[in-house]
Amino acid sequence: MRSTDYYAAIDLGSNSFHMLVVRVVAGSVQVVSKIRRKVRLASGLKSDGSLDSAARERALQCLAIFADRVNDIAPENITAVGTATLRKLKDSDPFLTQVRETLGHPLRIISGEEEAATIFQGIAHTTAHHGRMLAIDIGGASTELALGQGFQPNILRSLDFGCVTWINRFFPDNKIAEANCAAAIQDVENIVNEHAEPYKEHGWDIGLGASGTFKALQEIALERRMPERITLPWLEQLLTESIQHGDINALNLHGLKESRKPTFISGLCILIGIFRSLGINTIEATEGALREGLIYGMLEELQHPDVQLRTLESLARTYHLDQQQAKRVHELALKYYQQAPAAWCDIAEEEAINLLRAVSYLHEIGLSLSYQHASSHGHYLLANSNLPGFNARQRENLLKLVQAIAGIIDDDEQPEALPEHLSLARLARLLRLAVLACQRRNDAMIAEASLSIDENEITLNFADGFLENNPYLYSLYCTESAWQEAFGGLRLS
Repeated sequence: MRSTDYYAAIDLGSNSFHMLVVRVVAGSVQVVSKIRRKVRLASGLKSDGSLDSAARERALQCLAIFADRVNDIAPENITAVGTATLRKLKDSDPFLTQVRETLGHPLRIISGEEEAATIFQGIAHTTAHHGRMLAIDIGGASTELALGQGFQPNILRSLDFGCVTWINRFFPDNKIAEANCAAAIQDVENIVNEHAEPYKEHGWDIGLGASGTFKALQEIALERRMPERITLPWLEQLLTESIQHGDINALNLHGLKESRKPTFISGLCILIGIFRSLGINTIEATEGALREGLIYGMLEELQHPDVQLRTLESLARTYHLDQQQAKRVHELALKYYQQAPAAWCDIAEEEAINLLRAVSYLHEIGLSLSYQHASSHGHYLLANSNLPGFNARQRENLLKLVQAIAGIIDDDEQPEALPEHLSLARLARLLRLAVLACQRRNDAMIAEASLSIDENEITLNFADGFLENNPYLYSLYCTESAWQEAFGGLRLS
């Protein structure tokens, strides 16, 4: 009997074939299997709309693996789609019949606009941004641009270029030179310029990029310890570095994985062309893409307007966290943040508030393993958890803040230092005070105090007699005051 507990999305792309298998756990998606094969279907597409035999063989071998993997999943829980290269095949091509027979499941060849809309959904359901969003996916044979807000895409385009087709067209001999890179970029600009006006008129608050080129750039940035926000000057610098290597096979960019090399230069040229045509300032890589959009399309109950909150609530249920305690800490941390001078923390207000909420929810996650070293356990669990809605930078900040709570929820030594980023360190100090004030785990016994800040010294003003009448909390505050002396000081009044 086939299981109805699992869901599978199959994406037959022009460069890679992907399969994603998930189940729903505690109101969130848990990935149980991912399969990706570099089929390079677009490289086998002939001018007459047929595929060469090598591409057909690669595709059918991969599909046999996919078919075996999903043969115990209920058919209604499986969705399979084909994109640009399969769109270009002649309807009469017997290969499409072979694909469906090998897969053993219906296959939909989706239009470019439907592909762009589904990519937008995949990104929207896995990111925390609610404003106007520009989503870009550079595929093997097409590139999708989607602009919208929330979960609603408004402007959709599928453009006829991709990293595989651009390799075949501009880099057939694997040589990288200024001339062919410039030509590849110019052709992208010419195509995008025809569609740019509505995007520029509508505008966007954030740009997010999906799939291989963006993942490669993110990996390079992380390896080089650089900001993950992609800018045009940085892309042009990478292009200069690539040209110096002279050949795709000789590419040795610091941070570029071997598996990314074959299509990196074409994807880079495409992205530079898009940046120039649309006037993009920055863009960030994201985890969601077409297959995530397909999954969430089958799981309407998980279409939550606040993706980060959905993730936090799921983790709270999974690890049996005390949500009442999280609420207490969150409310007090937010109160302290609002009482602090606006210039004291230069992290964007929405970002800071979201971090305060996340840490309030998750600071006790380590207790699910053991009280001793609970903060270290919590850091490990979060570092190795899927956190939809949190990008790489937000995950890193969350981990630093959870680590900074050490010594309050457990009896281990205090952390030796706070995060290097001053504003993040200041958020950590406020969070420590909020966690400490709620240690009685009782709404009626929260250590109520107003907060004021003079330069970097924090003062907590308690009601008369409160500290004297609460020796347990007083002892905690005295310990904390001594510890915070190294970071600006904490005065009790």
